[in-house]
This record gives sequence, C-alpha cells and structure tokens, in this order.
Amino acid sequence: MQSKEIRHHIDNHPKTSSLALGQYKIKCPSCSDQRRKNKNDTPLSVKIEADKIIYHCFHCELKGIISRTQGERPMKIVPTKESKQKPIKVAEENSDKAIEWLADRGISWEVAEKHGVVAKVNKKHLPVIGFTFASENGSDYEAVKWRSANGKKDFWWDNNASKLWGNYLEDEKKETIEDTVVITEGEMDALAIAEAFKDFNIRVYSVPNGSPNKISEGKVDPSEDGRFKYVWNDREKLDGFNKIILASDCDEAGDCLVHELSRRLGKEKCYRVDYKGYKDANELLLNTNAIEVRKQILNAQPIPLHGLNSIDHYQDEWQSLYEQGEPSGISTGIKSLDDIVTLQTGQLYVLTGYAGHGKSAFLDQLVVNAGKMYGWKTCFASFEKPPTLHAIQLAQILTGKSFYKPQYVGSERMSQHEKDDAQAWITEHILFQDYMDGGLPTISAVLEKAKHSIQRNGTRIVCIDPFNFIHAEKTYALETDMVSEMLTKVQLFAKQHDVLVIFVAHPSKPMDKSGKVVPNLLDVAKSMAWSTKPDVGLTVHRGEDGVEIHCTKARWYWNAQLGRVMLNYNPSNGRYEEYTKKEDDFNWEF
Repeated sequence: MQSKEIRHHIDNHPKTSSLALGQYKIKCPSCSDQRRKNKNDTPLSVKIEADKIIYHCFHCELKGIISRTQGERPMKIVPTKESKQKPIKVAEENSDKAIEWLADRGISWEVAEKHGVVAKVNKKHLPVIGFTFASENGSDYEAVKWRSANGKKDFWWDNNASKLWGNYLEDEKKETIEDTVVITEGEMDALAIAEAFKDFNIRVYSVPNGSPNKISEGKVDPSEDGRFKYVWNDREKLDGFNKIILASDCDEAGDCLVHELSRRLGKEKCYRVDYKGYKDANELLLNTNAIEVRKQILNAQPIPLHGLNSIDHYQDEWQSLYEQGEPSGISTGIKSLDDIVTLQTGQLYVLTGYAGHGKSAFLDQLVVNAGKMYGWKTCFASFEKPPTLHAIQLAQILTGKSFYKPQYVGSERMSQHEKDDAQAWITEHILFQDYMDGGLPTISAVLEKAKHSIQRNGTRIVCIDPFNFIHAEKTYALETDMVSEMLTKVQLFAKQHDVLVIFVAHPSKPMDKSGKVVPNLLDVAKSMAWSTKPDVGLTVHRGEDGVEIHCTKARWYWNAQLGRVMLNYNPSNGRYEEYTKKEDDFNWEF
C-alpha cells in the first residue's frame, strides 16, 4: 500500500482528519478488511508531528513516514518502502494433542502435513494447528493462520496473507482429477476434501479469510471487496481450468461467497457442491465416508447460467424474491433522475445522444456517484479519452473544482491536496483499459480486460464508450448481424459476472438539422438490435433550457420507466446537477 493511500486514509478518518498533533490508534486500511475476528480493532498507530506523520500497524507491520510542511496540510508526500513482513519461524516439534484433534476431525497427519499444516502448542501450552503460507524462497513461512485445537474455534494470524491456502503436489503414481480446481470456505474443509481424495491428485485450496461479513441483499457489500484480493493474486492457480468447484458452507454467508467468486471467476466455469443436508465438507466426511465426499464433489452442479432447468433449480432466489420483494437498483445520485432510472447489475444499458451533447460526461457522473455513495468500482473502455485526461474529468466531478486555471466566473481551482485525494479515490475505484500501445479493441478484448478488472478490483460497472471504435472480429454479410452478436455477448457477460454494462452509441445523422428532435435507440446506427437487446435505453439531449435525460427503453419497471428529466450542467467542473431554471434578470424596459 502506497504512502499516498495511507495519507488519504488518515485525512478522512474522524480521529485524525484535523491533523492535530498527537498519537492516535485507528483501523489499518491494509489489513482490517482481511480480519474475520476483531474487525473493530485499531492496530494502526499514527503519530502526527509538526513536520511528519509516522504510522505503524502492529498487526500487518505496515509502517512508514509521511513528511509535512509547516501548513495545516502537507504539500509533499515522501514515498516510503513498504515494510516487508518478517518470515515466520515455527518450532520443528509437533504436538501430539493437536494431531489427535485433527484425527478426531477425520484428517490424517499425512494429509495435513502434505498440505502445509503444523501442529504445535501455544504459550499457554494449549494445542493449536497452523495453516502455513510458504514464502517465495520456500525455506520459511510468509504467514501462518492459527486455529485452536481444543474444542474452541479461535483464529489468529502471524503476519497476513492475501492468497489461497493449500499445497498441490502431484504424484505420478496417482490418477489426476483433470481440469478441476476446488475452492473451499475454510481450511478444515479443504483438508477434508484432500483426505477424501488422498489416493488421487486434486487441486484443492481454501480462501484465507472465510465468507464475507457484510452482506447486502444476498450479495457482498462493496466495502468487503478487499477480502477478495486472493482471486487476483493467485490467478495463475485458477486460470486455464474449465471447472472450478466452489465448496462453500450451506448458509447465507456461503451463498454470498459463491456468488462473488463465480462473478469474478466466470459463472460459466463454476460449480456448486450440495452437501446433502450437512453444513460443510468436514461435517459430511465425519458423518459419512470418503466415498460420499468424492461423490458430492465430483457431482457438483453448474452455477445457473443458461442451461435448461426447472424453477426448483432457482428455489433460493425464487423464495428471496417472495420474501424481500422486487429487486431495486441503486440511486444515480440525482434524486429527480431516480424517478426514471436506477443502476442495476446484471443488465445492459445503452446511452445515446448527438455528438457534443454530454453523453460521456453524464456517464462519468453516474460512475462517480455510484463510487462515492456505494463503493462501486468501474472499468472504463473509453477509446476517445487517454486515461490521464479522463482522470482529470473524473477529478473535477469529484471535487467540484477545475483541474486547470478556472475559465469561468465564480469557479475555483482544486488544491494540490484535493488533487491528491481525487487521485487516491480514482486509484481505488477506477481501472482504465488502454489501447494506446496498439492492438484493435474487439469486443472480446474489451470483455477479457473487464473480466480481469472484476477479478482484481471487484468491478461492478463496465463502460464501453463509444461503439464505433469496436473492431469486428470477423467478416459479416450484414453489419446488423455483427451488432446483434456483439450485444448478445455483452448481455451474457453482464449476467454471468453480475455487472452493469453501459454502452455508449452514437445515433445516425438526423434528417432534421435543427437538432431539436430527440434521438432514441431506433436511431442508433447499424442495427435494430440497439433497440431490442438492452434492458435500459437512455438519451442525453441538450435542450434550450438545460440537459434532457430521456429513458426510452425500460425492460423492468422496478429499475426504469419511460420518461424525461431536466438537469443542469456545470461546465466548470463537469457536474450534472438538479435542474433549476435560470432567471432572466436583464431589464428589458428601454
């Protein structure tokens, strides 16, 4: 984690935002979202002095110094090297009591040791087991996750790891379960599956931090995105496999974990285990046998995607809709606009409007509002904007101030500190696809990069702006066929990864040259598919009194409806705001 991000965290924390001299204890932005227990712990020590800020996390050992000038706010941030975690040394002698505890859970010491388990006693002479994460050199441990082995379920860490737990050592004499990876919710479940498959080669890993703590409407709250860093960090363990079996617990938290992992990894390759009434793999092993565990793992069912299923296949979702009511999108951040459209993942929105009427600026406003209000992350494929210039526009919307010297009366320029804060926010919430180094932006290339952004950042919005930069991947007899096939791919991608895709497309040149006719999806060039494939259609149109936002297509009444709202556009900072009619204060009596 960079010093700039630490500074942003300190500046925005209630205890330290005033920068009053003194010593403070606050949550650590590097490790707090990884901790399952003691989530409210404040391990980050912050000492604010006149000329510098000293920080040190006593949990993950993140430390550094940020220099200050004599003013209230620092004008310079001195980069500091991240403090590397010290290697963990573990005593060689193993605890018989801890090994016996594993045996009581159906796990042999042979399997446990092979997968990186150590069995020790703690300072209180109580048996504990450690799930080790090997360092790059393989001679010591980068981190160890400990668990009590005396009937209690206490966990703690030596150092911290944001990667999957488990070792895969192939034995040429054993049959290999090909093209398959199993991911469990906990280490004991990974060991239970490894025990059941001990006469086979199978790749089985556990997530390092269990299921998410914060759940909103059955999905991971965006504040929990940091928990899933292991998906990106360990992508080489997961890429290239066509079957990823998600062996989570059978409860709400387990369902939520499956949803988020399948969203990031691709639902088309993910399968879910049914434990036949038992909570998890370890419980299934203890109450049945290894054969039954193998059977349930190998018979895991595909995550619902586009197969042929009865309604019983969707029982949980079906019941949830009955109990909780219709789905609801999130606010656009503009109250009047919410009357005609909200933002909903798993859908395709098409945004159109004449050149120069503000489509891209409106899209930026929606993205910034979703990030500020809900923590949503966005991946931009903006072919007309270099990332640096695009970031300037986003920073202006964030701060409400001009990046450059103001050109409008009453506007002001953002300070260096505000610029740095905006940069930190953009770094956390936005990823830019960059095609400036060559390569044609085909729809497959765009979606592949978007998929990586979901794995890496937990992206919830994908913006493609505009359509006419997309290069056809093959020759089509008719352009309408190309557009139809492309939009089908995008629709499926949105549903498979539970993201909102917003596609910007220009309309054909109007017959009416006055510019007063408002275009809709039927006017978008190349194909009628622009009207039939999207879930929501929006038009940005610059009228005489302000900017008009028209909703011209609404597939689902609960997140969009046909209509129009008026907004004001502020050219000094690029913001769209609630409409207020400007009064004409000129004295016409002469």
